[in-house]
Amino acid sequence: MPAPSKKTAHAGENLRVEGQTKEKKKMENKTALTGKYTFEFCDGATCELSLAFIQLKRLSSKSPNLYKRYQAVMNKGNNADELDMLTVLYAAYICANFDKENLLTEDEFIEKCGTDRFAIRDAMEAMTNPKKRKASASRSD
Repeated sequence: MPAPSKKTAHAGENLRVEGQTKEKKKMENKTALTGKYTFEFCDGATCELSLAFIQLKRLSSKSPNLYKRYQAVMNKGNNADELDMLTVLYAAYICANFDKENLLTEDEFIEKCGTDRFAIRDAMEAMTNPKKRKASASRSD
C-alpha cells in the first residue's frame, strides 16, 4: 500500500470555494492521516512541519521556552494573533527537523514565510485542526 502523500501550502493554488480553499480541504484530510505537512516558503523552498505528540514531547524537553510559547498560543484559541500563527509554525518546523543541522532561527523562518497570510493561516489550521475522522474511520477499541 503506498504511503500517504504530504501536503503543500502554496498561495498560487488557493481557489476560494464556500469560504475555504480547495487546497486547504486537501491539506486537512492528509494532515489528519499523516501528521506531517510540507510548507512552501515565499522563495519556493519547502520545509516539513509536524505537531505529532511525540515531537511536541521532544520539544518540551529540548526547547522548553519555545514549547511554553507554543502552548500559550494554543491556550489562546480563537484569540491568537498573526504572530502567534508564526510561533506555532516555527514550533512545528523545529519538531519536524530536530535531527537536521543548520536549522533556521525563528527570525529567519519568519522572514522566509513572507506576507501571504492566507498560506500561513491555512498551514496553521491544517496543523492544529486537521479534519476529524468520520465515525466509520475511527479507531477501534
